[in-house]
Amino acid sequence: TKESSGRLSLLPLLLSQVACAYSKTWCYREDALLAVHNKLLEVTSTAPKDELRNMIRAAVLLVKKALLDKVSYVFHASLKLLCLMLSQVIPGVGLGRAEVTHCLEQTFPNLLTRTGDSPNRLHAAAITLIQEIAVLKDVRALQIIPAELVKPFKSNFPSRLAQSRAELLEKLLVELGIEKSGFTLENVITFCTAALEHSAKGVRELAVRIILSLYEQHRSAVLSYLPPNDATTRKNFLYKTLFDGFEKIEGNIFESQTLKNAFRQPLGQKEKEEINCLQKQLATLKDITERENEGTTSETSNKEQDKVEKSSEGATASVTKGPHNKTTDCIDVHQSIKYLDNMCIFCGKKDESLTEDGLDLHYWKQCLMLRRCDECRQVVEIASLTEHLLRECENRSKFSQCPRCSEAVLTEVLTCHVQGSNCNPLISGKGSVSNHCPLCHNNFPPGEEAWKAHLMGREGCKQNSRRTAVSQRTQPAQGRAAGGTKQLWSVRAGAGTRTGPMGRGSRIPSLTPMARRNAAGKR
Repeated sequence: TKESSGRLSLLPLLLSQVACAYSKTWCYREDALLAVHNKLLEVTSTAPKDELRNMIRAAVLLVKKALLDKVSYVFHASLKLLCLMLSQVIPGVGLGRAEVTHCLEQTFPNLLTRTGDSPNRLHAAAITLIQEIAVLKDVRALQIIPAELVKPFKSNFPSRLAQSRAELLEKLLVELGIEKSGFTLENVITFCTAALEHSAKGVRELAVRIILSLYEQHRSAVLSYLPPNDATTRKNFLYKTLFDGFEKIEGNIFESQTLKNAFRQPLGQKEKEEINCLQKQLATLKDITERENEGTTSETSNKEQDKVEKSSEGATASVTKGPHNKTTDCIDVHQSIKYLDNMCIFCGKKDESLTEDGLDLHYWKQCLMLRRCDECRQVVEIASLTEHLLRECENRSKFSQCPRCSEAVLTEVLTCHVQGSNCNPLISGKGSVSNHCPLCHNNFPPGEEAWKAHLMGREGCKQNSRRTAVSQRTQPAQGRAAGGTKQLWSVRAGAGTRTGPMGRGSRIPSLTPMARRNAAGKR
């Protein structure tokens, strides 16, 4: 049998050591491994090669078995013996790389398995030994360890073991590098793209970190192994994080190079003229603002000043593109500001009741494009609800992104979600991916206008609670007039809920940072 043949190969060792190695008492097993360790310390290169080879292979068999031992003392003794053989004995007696290959092929799979152990001491000991033996000259030349580490795994691969492999890969890439180590851009990024689909957040974050570190060294070569940087790919939060990281890396480099060039070269005549033009336009904008604000209250004046300053920043950025009429630019700016007054920039509703306080109430309770997050109670755009739960929410650690439908789902129920009816895979076609509603789980055409039609339309999302509430309040009016959809716009801020304006000290939740950024972009 296999067991008996294994015992016969242990004949070069003392029979008492073999008996102890297979004992049911853990202290005997530990003593056997330590005895073999001490015996190998005594061997010399003058001994017959066949005898040395048989002794090493017998010790390898003992280590292979002991690496799976559940007793920590026995496990640590096996690590000590394995390290001795690879670092001293085999190279010292001149047995060559054939014995190193045999030793690694027999023991490394079991050793890698132990990196997934829950006890931190065993987990850390296994990882530390792999790092130590991976940099040995003979082991590094064989490239066995890198080849094992970069094997892709599935999304349901044990999370502890997956994270250990990603940690080892990250550390060994620093120590061994890419060239002539067994690691290549292709096999590392293939491993990382598989890790990006893993259900454990820690594994996904490690994969992102590894790709970003590779990009710092290899630039465009990394991009050739990734999907294109377009709107479709950026719908995946992790790929969006990756591409944003790439831009940040490029931005830092560009900024440092620009600063160096600025110190080396003096400003030319063209640059000086542009600076003067910008300064004059800023002064003109401020003068016009001061004249228009005469006779208003100080509070209104401050609000208008802030809006003009923000608009002037956009105007100054456009000056460098070519000469403009300053008076025309200023008129356009003020027309835009006036147009946006008393208007919700999310749903497009325009009403005199939508003052600053009225807008707060509208965002809080009525806007059909917004809702309150069930986790943090902040007001969120429904179109960005998934990204909020994965990135901004104070309880974001509880959520993972579904690889099929892209929704943010509680990690503990992700497996059940994928198998359930609510997991509706995204539809791809003609270079774009459909929008996906996190409320009703349905797909609909891409684009921002499609979101408005889905969330505000009469035949749109049935799970939008604000839309349902509005339709119930306007139902009598809809029976008297056609075009019931338009009557959604007649709801006044605070109707049926509060009387009087909402003050600064109200308990209305604020818009999330993401919603504020989107609002600024729409303005």
